[in-house]
Amino acid sequence: MSKKKAKKNSMQGTYALSLSSGLILGFGLGAIMGSVLVSTVSGVLIGGVAGYLINHPRAKRKT
Repeated sequence: MSKKKAKKNSMQGTYALSLSSGLILGFGLGAIMGSVLVSTVSGVLIGGVAGYLINHPRAKRKT
């Protein structure tokens, strides 16, 4: 397997893990807060953003 394909597969896995954990967290918070739809959607969005930030870290500045 090439390095490019391996990196692409690992990125997809990170996104899937982040979205799944956001979904589960959203269901849990929805049961507590009483608004399952809003908390689930916000959990998935936060998971997607977290997955993106994990896969695309910012380059460090050289000063």
